[in-house]
Formats: sequence, structure tokens, C-alpha cells
Amino acid sequence: MKDNQNDLYETSDLGIAAFLVVKGRQLILAEKRPGRYSFTFLGKDECHKLAVQYVNTEFSRFDAALKNLKSVIK
Repeated sequence: MKDNQNDLYETSDLGIAAFLVVKGRQLILAEKRPGRYSFTFLGKDECHKLAVQYVNTEFSRFDAALKNLKSVIK
């Protein structure tokens, strides 16, 4: 992993992480940190492009609906 450290993309957003997995990006680390999750992928530039693309997809709208439903239940 040391050779590729400049080519890593990290996100704490579960929706974006799931989208990146669906799009075939390589997940190299997933961990739970205090108060959040952390997902690290190989291919920083491509992951960033896909993360921007995610905003305009049904995946993003689905994720937002899940969050809204959870807030209704609380």
C-alpha cells in the first residue's frame, strides 16, 4: 500500500463507498473510527470523478430516502 498512498481515495460516506464498489473500484481498507466509518479505495482520480457522478444518480436519491426514513423513526 505504501507505493500507492498518493493514489488513495478516502470517504466516510457509506452511500459513496457503496457506489464505488458497485462501479468496480477496489476497496483496500474499511474501518470504524470514533463517530464515523472510513473507506479507502485505490484510484484517487477515478474515485473522485465517480463520487461527483454519484450525486446525479438514483443511488444518491435512494441513500437520501433511507436517511429521511431513519430520521422519521427516531
